[in-house]
Amino acid sequence: MGLEELDDYGVKLYRLTYPEEGLAKLFVGGLHGNEGRYTAPILERLAQEEIYVGEAIIIPSLVENRRYIGVLAEEYYQSNEGMKLLLLIQKYKPRFYFELHAYEKPSYSRLTDPERVKKAGVPHFIDLDEGILIGSIAPILRRKFTENDFCMTIEVPKWKCASEKIEEKVLEVLRIGLTKADREEVMREFRLRYPVPIKMAEQLFHQYYRNRLKPF
Repeated sequence: MGLEELDDYGVKLYRLTYPEEGLAKLFVGGLHGNEGRYTAPILERLAQEEIYVGEAIIIPSLVENRRYIGVLAEEYYQSNEGMKLLLLIQKYKPRFYFELHAYEKPSYSRLTDPERVKKAGVPHFIDLDEGILIGSIAPILRRKFTENDFCMTIEVPKWKCASEKIEEKVLEVLRIGLTKADREEVMREFRLRYPVPIKMAEQLFHQYYRNRLKPF
């Protein structure tokens, strides 16, 4: 077991490796705007975890204080930061992918709006607890992964990020991905810990992808 701090494509990241072979996992935050200010402390803590399985690549902040381009747009993946993300995914070939974002209080209603699929073309997020939202990743990016890969977006409330309670709740979610060996174990743990919100999120996923993919 070991922790390395690396620089890949100009991006600071941590690599946790386990002696026994296992799935590659990518945890990334700070994809645009100033979100890295809020995601980095959480992912820095995740990199210090002592219990994990497989290979974990942890990127506390992909960019710092860059212009905001939404990840739902094709333009994002043509930008410098989007191309770096695609290169990192191509290099490490993660089977688990966790994307950490941070949102402003006024955005809560928009992100959780049941009509979001009509307005933005993607399902709305589900409130897991205390304003921590979960959903799948952008469809454009989901196509880079296989049917059996596990891909989750977590939206953290900016105005609560300073709270130890909120940080710990987000880490609880991320630790599930960090410590489980396969997607079945991950889903089993999520369903056990968060039965109601996970059931809702799964239903939205199945409706959107018409059962072509496994959640998430």
